[in-house]
Amino acid sequence: MNEEELNEALRDVIVRSSPPPSMDPARALGHARRARRRRRMAWAGVTVVTLAVGVGVAPAVANHLGDQGVASGTSTTQTLSSAAPTTRKSNDPWPEGQVDRTATAGPRAVRSVTLMHDLSSAVPPSFSTPDLKYPDGRPMRWPQSQYASSDGEQDYWEYMAVVPVQKDNRVGQLLVQSTTPSGKPAMDPCTFALKFWGGTGGCTMVDVDGKKVGVVTAKEGGSYDQWAAYRHDDGTVVYLAQAEKSDHPGRLPLNQPVFTTRQLAELVTSKEFKIST
Repeated sequence: MNEEELNEALRDVIVRSSPPPSMDPARALGHARRARRRRRMAWAGVTVVTLAVGVGVAPAVANHLGDQGVASGTSTTQTLSSAAPTTRKSNDPWPEGQVDRTATAGPRAVRSVTLMHDLSSAVPPSFSTPDLKYPDGRPMRWPQSQYASSDGEQDYWEYMAVVPVQKDNRVGQLLVQSTTPSGKPAMDPCTFALKFWGGTGGCTMVDVDGKKVGVVTAKEGGSYDQWAAYRHDDGTVVYLAQAEKSDHPGRLPLNQPVFTTRQLAELVTSKEFKIST
């Protein structure tokens, strides 16, 4: 992926993202006052801890440093760091300066762009992934990075990419979604495979070098005909879906799936589609 392709993809992300909500002055003032109170309480706590350490522990620390042969005049410093909360609470601001769930710039936005290009690269040689457009000019290939946690859940992210796949004059569609570890318990591969976009259908367990993959063949009427789901050991969950028909109303559907069931199961376990942070 060259710089021009990356910039174009990032522009697509920005265009597709929702605009920020209008600001309510009263609510903003309330947030500012609460933040100021929290800062005061935090610094008060730091002061108390510092005094306690200075009075009760300083002699012991000084003796220990002396025993280690530290030269006179050498000073040590300790940096206080405030880690981001690991559990989302009501009214928490969106992370990393975002105005909503979607990351439109920075490393997280780049990750979904890379995921989109990796998905395109995985397509068999008999198919292509051209830069097709919808009738209104929007690109049919697009990435998305979003903060996925709800209130009370551990912070986690979803990275998704959609690409059109063409053979002759017919067009289908692929989707890949990688979700960072969410702290949710592991479950049977077919159980979480059927959670993909509320999909329904029959699920088959496929063994890929000892890795258990759930592959669902959907019933009629869904957005995707088939998808595979795999949960990595660290909790990262990946879905890979294919449809012979794209969501472009004017395009003829493919006559065959892009991947076989086995290929779909193998690809969903690949490291290229795993994003854990």
